Amino acid sequence: MMLENDVLFALLNKKDPNHEVARALFEKIMRREIEVEVSSAALLEMELIYKSRGREDQLERDVSAIAVIPGLRFLPVNPETVLTAVRLRRKFGLGFFDSHYAATALLTDGKILSFDEAYEEVEGIERVDPGSLY
Repeated sequence: MMLENDVLFALLNKKDPNHEVARALFEKIMRREIEVEVSSAALLEMELIYKSRGREDQLERDVSAIAVIPGLRFLPVNPETVLTAVRLRRKFGLGFFDSHYAATALLTDGKILSFDEAYEEVEGIERVDPGSLY
């Protein structure tokens, strides 16, 4: 199951309204009760957001912390991912990073773990609400 960046951001930001759900979910991930993958595009999105806010020191801390989470596996972006993402942007109007997460999900098991309901409109994607897993 593909883990969307909104869940990672909720985990990292204690002020996020979904922080407690994300924290409980990551406890299950660390115990390997839930298997998840993360697109490497998530790291680029994080880098762009943190850099634009002048928070690269925080980026180093956060990426270092998530890199060692047991049960979290990063998947590479490859040509098939990019081509699928382009098609998804054209067909469903997804944003750049959302299209990459959806493409990664489609190319794996078709499931995406996300708070974002936009994925429910994408054919072949099953959105799993993080709150349903804890």
